[in-house]
Amino acid sequence: MILLSRRLGSVLTFILFLFSLPACDKKDERQPEAITDAAEQTQPYTTTDDVKVRSGPGTRHEIIAEIKSGMKVNVAGRESGWLRVVSKKGNPPGYIDERFAKPATGSSAQATAPAQGTYITIADAYVRESPGLHYKAVAKIEKGKEVSVVGEEGDWLKVQSRHGRPPGYIEKRYAERHPD
Repeated sequence: MILLSRRLGSVLTFILFLFSLPACDKKDERQPEAITDAAEQTQPYTTTDDVKVRSGPGTRHEIIAEIKSGMKVNVAGRESGWLRVVSKKGNPPGYIDERFAKPATGSSAQATAPAQGTYITIADAYVRESPGLHYKAVAKIEKGKEVSVVGEEGDWLKVQSRHGRPPGYIEKRYAERHPD
């Protein structure tokens, strides 16, 4: 009887422990990512038509919101003809078709010099599939190597492989323009 009483007490203690834990749901798990995304360097764009926001770059992805024509959006990158938009309010990021947005008037997106050209890595850099730390690293470039940059997205340089692989992305802070 005493053994049964101790087991019952242990079970009840465990159940109370479980109920005292904060509830976790999918929405809560995404908030830290959304907050991080809002801190990314963005470029202001204006929508040119009503546009659907999708969970990924492409029409096969779920529609998660709609933005009306003439609204300002914060663009953190570009992927396959889609703009990655982030919310300053902490909502999850989404994608809009780039045909329905243009750089906001007077934005630095229009004023920046093209990033294309030869760069030198100033530290070891991982090449990622897309611009962002959450994308898979596909290669590593050692410090002091020349890289061919074909574009830029936010804080990322799009680099062309010399070995015939698809282009990848490295963080801008790990490379500087090669002095000609």
